[in-house]
Amino acid sequence: MEDEISDASRRSFLGASAALLAASGSSAQTTPELPSVLRDVTVSTIADALRQVGENPLSLSMTPDIKPLTQIGRTVIGPAVTTRWQSGLGRMTPDDVRKYMFEPLDDAASGSIWVVAGGTTRMLSLFGSVIGVACKQNGMLAAVTDNACRDLDAFAELEFPVFAKASVPYGPADIAKPVAANVPVKCGGVEVGPLDFIAADVDGVIVIPGKSYEDVMEATTDILRKEQRVLEKLAAGESLASAYTI
Repeated sequence: MEDEISDASRRSFLGASAALLAASGSSAQTTPELPSVLRDVTVSTIADALRQVGENPLSLSMTPDIKPLTQIGRTVIGPAVTTRWQSGLGRMTPDDVRKYMFEPLDDAASGSIWVVAGGTTRMLSLFGSVIGVACKQNGMLAAVTDNACRDLDAFAELEFPVFAKASVPYGPADIAKPVAANVPVKCGGVEVGPLDFIAADVDGVIVIPGKSYEDVMEATTDILRKEQRVLEKLAAGESLASAYTI
């Protein structure tokens, strides 16, 4: 494992993360994939890494009712593209949809994750499969909302992960409408800005502050190295108390 998670791998990762940060603030760019050594990292490991670098994973974790509604495979990690909805403003217009959904998604960097703050506790379908097709074609990795969506069969067929509280068949009507994009939002109880990163899998959704991203991923590499050593010792017959040093 020492050879697998080498200093060269770490340097290559940190270079990639710098490019991710740059891409998250500009349009029509492509974010590099995670190096193979970190491709199977989990949100739980990232939570441990956040704590190691002085961040609070509890305050950065979205509420546990936000779960994957489609099969997702590996953990998705990418820079946030945000949309904010608000209730009580009347029916949304085509211009609202164009400015705060279509255009930001068209301009989103490949490898990014759409974060939709619903602005209401009423469960409403804030997006469906047509938008999912556009996101997938643009290279986006997933969509996350603290509200609801629809067309789950289509999302499953697209293999486009959706993290939400529910699926419902009806849209927002005049209850809520999108009001801003690529601005700080509060989703699932967590503040998310356009320079932050999202990690999501079956254990939940967590926000990685952009300012801490490189440190978090370096700590994640160290955790994976340590865990692999422990697994090798256990496979060799050592006891857990002997193999695992807290």
